[in-house]
Amino acid sequence: MIDEKQVLLNVPASSQRDVIERLVQKAFELGKVTDVASVTEAVLKREQEGTTGFGKGIAIPHGKSAFVTEPSLFIAKTTSGLDWKAMDGQPVSTLFLILVPEGSHTEHLQILAKLARKLMHDDFVETVTQLNDEASLADFIRREIS
Repeated sequence: MIDEKQVLLNVPASSQRDVIERLVQKAFELGKVTDVASVTEAVLKREQEGTTGFGKGIAIPHGKSAFVTEPSLFIAKTTSGLDWKAMDGQPVSTLFLILVPEGSHTEHLQILAKLARKLMHDDFVETVTQLNDEASLADFIRREIS
C-alpha cells in the first residue's frame, strides 16, 4: 500500500491544489494513476463536499477515479502550513492522500477509518510529524495501519 517512494518531504506548496497535484503526479510516475488531471479533479471535487482537514496539522484528502490503477496511500509534508479549512482551524502541513479505483467501495473507507483512528492518538501524530526520513515514515505507517 505504501513505500518510501510514496512519501514526499519538504514539499513547497502554496495551496491544496498545488500539493494534491504534486502527489498525483508522483502517483502517475509510479504507475498508480494514468491521468493526473482527472485524478486531481476527483480529489478536489471530494474536498468541495467537505474538508478533509482532520486537525492537528493533518489532512486526509481522498478520491476515487477510473484513472487510479490500484488503491494507494501517499504522504506529503509541506514546507509551510496550508489553509485547509481544518476542523480545528489550524493550517495543514502533513497530508495522507488516499487514491482508489472507481468502483472500490471498501478499500478507501478501510484505509480512512484505520488512519482516522490512529490520528486520534497524540503519540501517533507526534511520531508522524517528527519522522523526517521517507523510509522510516513509510515503515511506521505500514506497521500502524496494516
